[in-house]
Amino acid sequence: MYLCRVRIPSVIVAAFFISPVLAQVKKGDTYKSLPYDSTYGITRYEKLNFYLGGDSVRYDKKGYSASGWYEDYYENGQVCHKGYYVEGHLKVYTNYFPDGKVERTFKSEFNKASMKIYWPNGNPHAEIEYLNGVAMKETDYYENGQMEFQEEYNKDGQYIIRKFFYPDGSPQSLLELIDPKKKLYASKEYHDNGNPKEIGQMVYKPGAGDYQKEGKWLIYDESGKLVLEQFYSKGELANEKKF
Repeated sequence: MYLCRVRIPSVIVAAFFISPVLAQVKKGDTYKSLPYDSTYGITRYEKLNFYLGGDSVRYDKKGYSASGWYEDYYENGQVCHKGYYVEGHLKVYTNYFPDGKVERTFKSEFNKASMKIYWPNGNPHAEIEYLNGVAMKETDYYENGQMEFQEEYNKDGQYIIRKFFYPDGSPQSLLELIDPKKKLYASKEYHDNGNPKEIGQMVYKPGAGDYQKEGKWLIYDESGKLVLEQFYSKGELANEKKF
């Protein structure tokens, strides 16, 4: 799941951690259901999230920009959304599935924000940390609860680390920054039985916005046997040796 990776202008947002118990909660809309996407979840309210690039405004029944706490409901009476609005934009909110389980939570504080999304069975789906509207760290999970991938970026949008996993939790690939000055990365890929598949190094090329293979790469078959040795220069295969 890649949410809001597009870089948008910096937005400074204050935190609004105001308890709905102490503040009046306004009754909002009622829905028969909310569209659900297996990748992105319930996204109806994302267009109201100005921090993450949403450009829509919610209005109250009098036609004014929504302000304060609002609750929307499913037809069965269950709350589907509870959010705090300022000038029609969401600052803090929680979405719910029809059975009452939490679907996602979002909160912002100054130039930082975080979102947690859940599968219908209650397992975590994604955890995302933002800085100035840009996702800096994201962890996604399979529906069974196992981690699917984790990505962390620096302020220039380059990977600090990227890890992918198979559904059983075993590693699938790893890209890790080992020399920031040279923008050099260690790269590993694994067969689904846990044995190594490819091991080598990559270099990030800012101009191309790409990660290119560099130097010696070792290729293994599923049994773990070394079958190929390759040498790369500026992303191009220079020569190779078979075993």
